[in-house]
Amino acid sequence: MNTLNKIGRYLTLLTALLASTTWALADEQEPVGDWWIIYGNGRAHQNVMYVADRTSVVPSNHTKGAQLVAVTLVYEDPSKPMIDVYNIEVQCPTRKVRFLNGQSVAQFSYTLKHLKVSKTWQTPKEFWLDRTLAFVCEPGKSKDTVAVGKMTHLQMIQTTKAMFQQLGPTQEKSQMIDDLDDMLGNKP
Repeated sequence: MNTLNKIGRYLTLLTALLASTTWALADEQEPVGDWWIIYGNGRAHQNVMYVADRTSVVPSNHTKGAQLVAVTLVYEDPSKPMIDVYNIEVQCPTRKVRFLNGQSVAQFSYTLKHLKVSKTWQTPKEFWLDRTLAFVCEPGKSKDTVAVGKMTHLQMIQTTKAMFQQLGPTQEKSQMIDDLDDMLGNKP
């Protein structure tokens, strides 16, 4: 339980540092987000889930006409950070995005590290940024997203990690079949 308290303290600090993000507050005054998986990739034990918070989608104070969104990358691989969190500005009419800031929380020490981000407006080149743009600009068309639910940041991370555990056996079996096909020379 001491470890969970430590994680909670660091995530509270992380939440406070993400000052541009707006949160709905629960009775306990813990930040509660409306979490959606907008993208995921990887293979067994190396998955990454990209989870956006619907409550963070608000008009930007930095750029007129732009909107903000917070996206959390949750890593399964223990050699990676536990999470990276990015605050991103989105301009829907021009289909451009810009990183405002990013933070990373280490997997076991729970230390917070500020990430270097490009603060220039850019056309999304990575698929997860394209999905972020769609999440903000086309909220009613969430066919390529999966609702995780309304919960605290820590609960979302725990839920995502539990999803990784459920994915593991299926991905391992699929990888074994792919490896066997390769060894036997079978073409997909």
